[in-house]
Amino acid sequence: MAALMDIPSLPGLGPEQLLPRTSVAASFPFNRFGLELTYLGRNAVWRAARMLGLEGGEVIVPAYHHGVEVSALLHAGARIQFARVDGEGRLDVEHVRACVGPHTRAIYVIHYAGFPQPLDALAEIARECGALLIEDCALSLFSSDGERPLGSLGDASIFCFYKTLPVPHGGGLFMRKATMAGLSPPALPPLLPALSHLAGSMLVASERRFPSAGRWVRTGAKAVTRHIREWARDEDIPVGTQELDPAVLHLGMSPMAARLLETVDAEQVVQRRRDNWFLLHELIGRPGRTVWSSLPPGVCPLFYALEVDDKDHVLRQLWSRGIHAVDFWRYGHPSVPRECFPEVEALRQRVVELPCHQDLGREELERMARVVWEVLET
Repeated sequence: MAALMDIPSLPGLGPEQLLPRTSVAASFPFNRFGLELTYLGRNAVWRAARMLGLEGGEVIVPAYHHGVEVSALLHAGARIQFARVDGEGRLDVEHVRACVGPHTRAIYVIHYAGFPQPLDALAEIARECGALLIEDCALSLFSSDGERPLGSLGDASIFCFYKTLPVPHGGGLFMRKATMAGLSPPALPPLLPALSHLAGSMLVASERRFPSAGRWVRTGAKAVTRHIREWARDEDIPVGTQELDPAVLHLGMSPMAARLLETVDAEQVVQRRRDNWFLLHELIGRPGRTVWSSLPPGVCPLFYALEVDDKDHVLRQLWSRGIHAVDFWRYGHPSVPRECFPEVEALRQRVVELPCHQDLGREELERMARVVWEVLET
């Protein structure tokens, strides 16, 4: 019965995750003093730009991006210069070097799906031109480049926790040399949206783990959660959108969501995700079918990047069969000159995000692989 359940794109919140783990040491970035918790990752981008004094300066940003991080930089007053990313999701170091000009103030690096960019070479360019290095680790929580955690080298590092962990929202900003630049600490967000998301996540997780009992509990709880959602509707702050809402940039992470971060066993999360990635790669990985053909040591994969010829068809088929695949970054910020970056446009049109998160077991992954094979052959 469990094998027939939908396969979600994100992990759910189980009862055991409500209890703190006193025997597990905190991992980066949670073990660093000064980590600032924000409501969304884009809030952290905006705050970093303000704290680093990037207003009026130029920031070199990868042409392959979500879009909202660019909006956050622009809202902070920065100017953007886009740099090439190749077909394997690797920022072109030489093009970054060529983009450097007299007004360059920062190099913005995005670690896609947990895979590290060439940080040492990029840091050298930043040092040579007197620029700052910003690491966007929104997709790479708990990933390392060898022994060095991603996010530990940059002058500022951005995190987005809900992409990896079962929290309703949450981003983070870690700065090696913090300066508040007149900014107030993040404000408390509305409570009801967090309650609504947490309740929904717990009910879905219960039904997945205990199908019969979980479905009964979920059905009985629908009336209660419906009322919570109705109360929360006016206060709800969407996550994962491409639109920047300046009215919520000042918000921090709710204490309830922040408390869940204390329950995280990072080592277990990394191992489960790596095991799941390897199994999917064994079952469906072929040359030309995935962006990353190997999983380096230390990488905590956010998802398995499947490359397809007809993205719309594949997504429709996967969704119809209960596989919650994600249309990964089809569109970027409207200011990017798309014709200048054909490799990026190819990635936007071809990459489908398959879940490999820590909630998924072998039976679910094997079912997903069978469905992928069937879809690719139709």
